[in-house]
Amino acid sequence: MRIVTLNTWKNEGDYERRLVLMAEGLAPLHADAICLQECFTGGGADTAASLAGRLGLRAHAAPARRKRRLHDGRQVMSASGLAILTRHPGRAEIRGLESDPRDGQRIAQRLDLDVGGTPLRILNLHLTHLRGDRADGVRADQLTAALTWAAADLEGGLVVAGDLNATAAEASLAPLGLDPAPATLQGRRAGAQPLPGLAIDHCVLLQEGGWRWASAHRALDAPDAEGWFPSDHAAVVLDLVRA
Repeated sequence: MRIVTLNTWKNEGDYERRLVLMAEGLAPLHADAICLQECFTGGGADTAASLAGRLGLRAHAAPARRKRRLHDGRQVMSASGLAILTRHPGRAEIRGLESDPRDGQRIAQRLDLDVGGTPLRILNLHLTHLRGDRADGVRADQLTAALTWAAADLEGGLVVAGDLNATAAEASLAPLGLDPAPATLQGRRAGAQPLPGLAIDHCVLLQEGGWRWASAHRALDAPDAEGWFPSDHAAVVLDLVRA
């Protein structure tokens, strides 16, 4: 069972080029589930639907953070939410999380899968990006609420994935028991200066429930021939096997 998480960077940069690069980077991973954050919809564009179509996967979209954004040279009403693309049938739900007015709406998305008789729940998150003591508390509260919701009626394993906007060392993510990981922030173009050493995108098996960790690695972290990365975040890949 392979799960990938990727922040798709809304419609920033060369959006159409990046859609192609994301699809080309994700295709050889042959993921069973792909958790996406900052999924742009608006002005006829739809990141989750586009990637699902190119990859032959089902899209479970959860639009959020609605506002006017510049797209293709004009202001359009848009959303920048969550989505999970899956190879297997599943049932998705969403719930709201505590939000800060400076940050906009935050939600949690969970998806229940039955993979050959072994259930697995995936929790997809994009926690607040704000900084400071108050923001750290909001991020911790968001995670606590999401984990409580994800644990309700849980029958199998639980994977937590997403852009959590915090590193493994930060107290707000302590409930996940994360190990240090390679940085996931990268430049929009080769040669740009990403924030060094920050791994804020995570994918972790929090409850085994018939599954066990096999391996994890970073992906979509190389630019194309003209220097564009697929996103300003690298992807994180988690491989599980049945226990």
